[in-house]
Amino acid sequence: MFEEAYLQLTNGEKEDFARVVNNLLLKSFVLRENYDRHTKMMKSNRDYSFIERNIDMIREYLEFSGWIIEKDSRLGVIMITNEYHDNHIRIDFTTSLMIYGLRYAYELAKEKEEITSEVFFTASDLLQLLIDKGLIKQDKSKRPSAVAMASSYRFLENHNIISRVSGEFKDRNLTFYILPSILYVIDMEKINAIFDQVENMGQDMF
Repeated sequence: MFEEAYLQLTNGEKEDFARVVNNLLLKSFVLRENYDRHTKMMKSNRDYSFIERNIDMIREYLEFSGWIIEKDSRLGVIMITNEYHDNHIRIDFTTSLMIYGLRYAYELAKEKEEITSEVFFTASDLLQLLIDKGLIKQDKSKRPSAVAMASSYRFLENHNIISRVSGEFKDRNLTFYILPSILYVIDMEKINAIFDQVENMGQDMF
């Protein structure tokens, strides 16, 4: 029972419980490793470890309000979904295109290296990939603005889909890791639908 397990926690663990669960509800994903810009390396995530140790208790707590928690031990991703589909977020078209590009880049790296973790990438790489795939135009005047792309990058980091390494979100020299949570953001069928939408509209979005 949740109540029995919760009462066995120390006061410090109860504080961790509140913080970790709220963070999970806010971000949807918790990763086993996070990039630490101070040490410039990936480090184990204490929140992931806490959830892993207490996942049955957290699962029971979340189930009261229709939330389902899942863990992919191979990729090191913990995620939540809502059985009532109340946690679906509508994202703008620029962010949708970027998610397509990031998912494509991650899949490509996975095929080449059989990775099960993060993939290093740059804003310039992503922009070129979207141009090469025909998702945005070569003409700079018809591309998404730096402000729009910065907003999308910020959204993606806030939801633990990318992790910034260096640079500002608005800069072409931005570098970041694509996190394995990208595989759970959107399925390939919906990604292909985005590509078809662009193709059918004759690339007139930008």
